[in-house]
Parts: sequence; structure tokens; C-alpha cells
Amino acid sequence: MEALVYGGVGKRTLERHRPKPAIKHPTDAVVRILKTSICRTDLHIIKDDVRSATPGRILGHEGVGVIEQLGLPCRVFTPATGF
Repeated sequence: MEALVYGGVGKRTLERHRPKPAIKHPTDAVVRILKTSICRTDLHIIKDDVRSATPGRILGHEGVGVIEQLGLPCRVFTPATGF
């Protein structure tokens, strides 16, 4: 998995070998992201305007993907559902 990671004020890195996420709780879902973008909030994090953000945070939360796993039986979505 690849991720754009906040590394401190003004720093970010593209990490190409992040661990693949897994279901940990019944309410979790694993989604294979097909496209994503960063938003203004991510830019504020990089500028240190968001004090609660710590190094290691994955940036980019506006994504389009396909569900690979669900923690609980779900009536609305199933694996392979795109959104």
C-alpha cells in the first residue's frame, strides 16, 4: 500500500510499502482506494496549522474505492461494492 505521510512541519513523504490494513473491530471495513486527493485541511496540516496532527498521519481522505472486507454482515454493502 502507498501513502502520503505527514512527517512534521513542511515535511511529507510518499511511503510505498505501508502494511495492508486489516479488520480489527466488527464495524471496520477495508477499502481498496482507486483514486484519492488531498484537501485544504491536509495542506493546513503540512503548514502546522492543525496542532493535533502528529508525524505519521496519513494524508488524503477524499477517496474512491472498492470494498474488500467488512467486519460485520452488512445489508447495504458487500465486498466488491464500489463507491
